[in-house]
Amino acid sequence: MRSFATLVLLLACTNSFSDIIQKWTDGSGQIHYGDRPPTAPPHQLEQLEIKNSFDPMAYEQALIRNSALEAKVKEIEAREKAKLKKAEKRLDEYFRDLDRKDKDLERAKASKRKSRESERNRPSIKLKRSKKSTEPISSTPSFRSSYQR
Repeated sequence: MRSFATLVLLLACTNSFSDIIQKWTDGSGQIHYGDRPPTAPPHQLEQLEIKNSFDPMAYEQALIRNSALEAKVKEIEAREKAKLKKAEKRLDEYFRDLDRKDKDLERAKASKRKSRESERNRPSIKLKRSKKSTEPISSTPSFRSSYQR
């Protein structure tokens, strides 16, 4: 029933598409198109008949191709959305890992800072230096003199 109604509608439309169009040239050489003849006498008058070139079979085939293409497009979109979700998940994991490493680094820096402060605050023992240690070291060893004869 539905295809019959479509066929009747298409046949009804064929008469509206097969109108006669008139083409004329006025005295100044300008070309005009219209469905009624001009009021002034035209220089040249021609009648054009427009025929319906609608092919219902080609239309149906185009609809089938279009639906197949839409299905492919939806499939590709779904695949790309899945890839995007995976990439977003990897990016979130990367940033979480980066934040964790940053916190670990801050903890290590704080720990090092605390150990340095504790070393600075530790009471230091000053040792007296002996006189020998303050003398400059000569380039020749002192034991040479004992070997000389």
